[in-house]
Amino acid sequence: MAFDKTILTGRIIDDNTWWDDGRIPFYDEFSKRRYYRGFYELVTQKFPHRAVVLMGPRRIGKTVIMYQAIQDLIDSGISPKNIFYFSLDTPIYTNMPLEELINDGLSINDVKLEESYFFFDEIQYLKDWEIHLKSLVDKNRKSKFIASGSAAAALRMKSIESGAGRFTDYFLPPLTFSEYIDLNGYNDILKETEVDFNGPRRFYKCNDIEKFNNHFIDYINFGGFPEIALNSEKVKNPERVIQKDITDKVIMKDLPGLFGIENTLELQQFFNVLSYRTGEILDYKKVSQETKTDNKTIKKYIKYLEAAFLIKVLHRVDISAKRFKNITQFKVYLTNPSLYTGLFGRIKDIDERFPHLVETAVYAQYLHREHEFLRYANWKSGKDEGEVDLIQVSNNFQDVQWAVEFKWSDSPKAGKLKQFMSKNNLRKGVITSKTKFEDYDDLLIVPNSIYAYVVSKNALDKLDEEILY
Repeated sequence: MAFDKTILTGRIIDDNTWWDDGRIPFYDEFSKRRYYRGFYELVTQKFPHRAVVLMGPRRIGKTVIMYQAIQDLIDSGISPKNIFYFSLDTPIYTNMPLEELINDGLSINDVKLEESYFFFDEIQYLKDWEIHLKSLVDKNRKSKFIASGSAAAALRMKSIESGAGRFTDYFLPPLTFSEYIDLNGYNDILKETEVDFNGPRRFYKCNDIEKFNNHFIDYINFGGFPEIALNSEKVKNPERVIQKDITDKVIMKDLPGLFGIENTLELQQFFNVLSYRTGEILDYKKVSQETKTDNKTIKKYIKYLEAAFLIKVLHRVDISAKRFKNITQFKVYLTNPSLYTGLFGRIKDIDERFPHLVETAVYAQYLHREHEFLRYANWKSGKDEGEVDLIQVSNNFQDVQWAVEFKWSDSPKAGKLKQFMSKNNLRKGVITSKTKFEDYDDLLIVPNSIYAYVVSKNALDKLDEEILY
């Protein structure tokens, strides 16, 4: 539908407020996440010449770190008029080619495309976005293009297929537990220590584990989303914010737009069932009965929900860490335990579902490590049966590198974990607890809250090292 060009011009000007005074009004209100540094390194990288594709679920700060990058570019000496931002979920931009948007922006400021920066937010709303972006990268060697999107799996698939050598993917996960603790200033009750786990490892102890656990419970309920986690006293009815602004928009808007889904009510009900069962072992027969859907539809919906980064599927191995030929069971985790709050309300540590949310929260700290082969072990042979919640295997599935069993108890039983360790020549395993911290020769018992903090903290420290070196 044709419209007055001045409307488009006005929208572009409104979205690029820094053109006037070189400042973003709300820039100083937001703390920088630890993941920002790695993103900004890619934004300013001159060689190799690639577009940056920022991926992650809704409302975890992608737009904010784009704005932070824009402000830092300006502060580094880049002219504000050479930096352009377009939010592609804005209706006025619907079906507009990226090149046309760029030309409109350049004509407003009367600047050249060379040495300019272009930020495209929620790029998945543009049909064939990867073709448009690849073309821009190939034609314009002195300009920088940065895109973001909420459908991580779908974006990555298209990025790999069409953008080989032209795009660099950067994944921004929900707020990790260590970020939540550090940004809120709660880390004053932690003390660094060392444990022996495949060699000396940095760990933390806590002089008030009950207080630290309360922070962990708050994180489970609301901590994955920076806007809520860092401004909890200002957000009224955070459960509604999570439901309406995140799950409902993804189910009702993002997924239908990406995959042409018509029966969004059925998909919503399916997601509700998986969310309630987060951290449980499921099988196709049970899910089919509970959701009244066939196996083909189940696999399709799981693919959609993974693409929207609402869930993550964990696959099964046996007691020898070998894969099964026929996949009949699996685990599904919410990528962010706070999604449970949006659907079913906040949860207390005495709730019967709480241990599954604890496991979900700890598993969420591993989401940035997608290149690693994480699995769960489950076996049954005669009277012998058992399960280990999380293991890491080598790429060829020949070796088990570590194994963890999650418990919300101070009397955790490690019999099945030790059986698995013996079978796979593991010297030491980890079992989590509620408050107990004990370091034995063959077993580390550590509170879930401490373990979640350590996993996410070490990952971010490793990311910083990769940037430095």
